[in-house]
Amino acid sequence: MQGTGNTTFVGLGLFNQNENFTKISHDRYEVYVNGDYVGQKPLLTSSEDITSVNDFLHSHGYKNFVAHLDGDHYNIESNYRDDELKQALKIYLHTR
Repeated sequence: MQGTGNTTFVGLGLFNQNENFTKISHDRYEVYVNGDYVGQKPLLTSSEDITSVNDFLHSHGYKNFVAHLDGDHYNIESNYRDDELKQALKIYLHTR
């Protein structure tokens, strides 16, 4: 198949050479605390990453937690003030 104009056929998809796309690998993450879903964290800029959730928690006095990324799921595990931590994260994620 021959490309027309500035659109090129590549495999099974089309690539438009007129548009520049900068796609973040994950534009949002689902955040869980001890297995409970608390909300989504969108990445608003290409320089932002999921560790901003940790920064928020640390700045609000939550230091005793372990967080790990599994695909687009950000899992936070904590035994300390579990309900307070979840509520703080819900507010943070909702206002972002």
